[in-house]
Amino acid sequence: MSAVDVYLADLRAAIPGPSWTRRDLLREAGDHLEDATEAYTRAGYTTAEAEALALRDFGAVDVIAPGFRDTVAIGAARRTAALLVLVMIPQAFLWDGGIDLGATAHSTAPDTGLFHALDLVIGYVGTAGAIGAVIALAATAIGQRWLRIGRRTARLTAAWSLATAMAVPLIGFTMLVLTGGLTVTLALSAIALMAAPFALVALSAQRTLAAC
Repeated sequence: MSAVDVYLADLRAAIPGPSWTRRDLLREAGDHLEDATEAYTRAGYTTAEAEALALRDFGAVDVIAPGFRDTVAIGAARRTAALLVLVMIPQAFLWDGGIDLGATAHSTAPDTGLFHALDLVIGYVGTAGAIGAVIALAATAIGQRWLRIGRRTARLTAAWSLATAMAVPLIGFTMLVLTGGLTVTLALSAIALMAAPFALVALSAQRTLAAC
């Protein structure tokens, strides 16, 4: 195993997070080190000397790893925010009578304080979740040009997405149960159209937190 291979293995171990994000960064680092090694070799250095010089120029693992970790975390956060936006878009259609799930919930809505309170809360939670997701997506996608974006932003994005992904299905299912008209078909529809998509958001958020 060459010195570059050992370096890349150490760098991989120092960067947590989704494998797809790390893979791209490590590939770029490997390509850069390979080009630098070839340049030094053409200049007359031995392979071992060329690798040592390329690694010296690139920087020690403990020096560059924090920057790589920020990049991985922001990439994971951007993916989580985008997924939350995509999941939130059809939720208004789902609950405002666009399909049977929303129509059933409203047509059999019990006249109780709890149901009306949950109906109000899910509206606020959904709106806040969608707005937060859009802001997080903008910050992690283009905000890096003007703002200091790092793992703190990634953690906040992941926490916001995870909270939304847990709250909306929980409140939604509770409202459906309170209607007293929950059927197997309705439950399966809610799982497919609400629980499953938000579960993907929660999983992505957990991976983002792991990258931080």
